[in-house]
Amino acid sequence: KTVEEDLSRRDFTVNALALSLVEGMATKKIIDPYGGQEDLKNKVIRAVGNPEERFQEDALRMMRAVRFMAQLGFEIEEKTAEAIKKHAGLLEFISKERIADELTKMLMTENAADGIRKMQELGLLKLILPELEEGVGVGQNKHHIYTVFEHNVRALEYSAKQNYDLIIRVASLLHDVGKPATKHGDGPDSTFYGHQVVGEKMALKILDRLR
Repeated sequence: KTVEEDLSRRDFTVNALALSLVEGMATKKIIDPYGGQEDLKNKVIRAVGNPEERFQEDALRMMRAVRFMAQLGFEIEEKTAEAIKKHAGLLEFISKERIADELTKMLMTENAADGIRKMQELGLLKLILPELEEGVGVGQNKHHIYTVFEHNVRALEYSAKQNYDLIIRVASLLHDVGKPATKHGDGPDSTFYGHQVVGEKMALKILDRLR
């Protein structure tokens, strides 16, 4: 019934702004009941009102928060981040096409790697790319200084810096996804024989799952 009521159901404060266009008036009034202008200035992603309610209305908003963070170089406000952690499991009820669309947008940002790291931190990654999450904490051998997960994410980071297309970015992110499943031994002489073959099959399954 009112514009304020409409804005109360938007996802984030920076998206809950309206402009009053009254005919014949010299000035236009910004309607900002949730402090969106202040959050824009401070580069903050904050859910409108109760973040738990906003994410229960549409769980994809949790991914969108991370995408905006990566795209705009903003920070996710603490209560909003906590609500994402608490309700991450709701993503299972969102269609794979919508998830893939949001993931694609995030991967095409300059800070795509930060987005993947934040998704892992908030508990979203294990629901979307569990195979990638398997590399967290998995050490490599004397030829690598990073864990499997960090190595994959840094490959994506480089691809984004080079402004490569989506296919290259996805390939870089998943290029060593088969390593955790093929690891033998530990320490500097551990091996990952056949990881490229296993990784190829895993990548096909991931991409098929995400439509």
